[in-house]
Amino acid sequence: MNIEEESISNAIRTAGELLGHFHTGECNRMVPRVGRMPWKVIGDALKEIHYDGTVVMEPFVMPGGQVGKDIKVWREIVPDISENALDEDAKKALEFQRKIFEI
Repeated sequence: MNIEEESISNAIRTAGELLGHFHTGECNRMVPRVGRMPWKVIGDALKEIHYDGTVVMEPFVMPGGQVGKDIKVWREIVPDISENALDEDAKKALEFQRKIFEI
């Protein structure tokens, strides 16, 4: 939606009850909360349609593996790709999404 839609919230409203799975990530491929995505607007639209389906984070912050090759991740996007740092980023992003989406 970040690339194709004029309004993310309108796209969510248009999908309405047909929306069954929701992927989150920043426009720079990082975890939610560290970029410029309008998370409050997204959360409000999901609440408006009474979305209760799955929300999945989909960050791609380092090259390697088949997915990294397929989507052309050519550099490490975050300064620390250690397991501990990635786990901490995921934890903070999860806490952020729970707050924004009130889940």
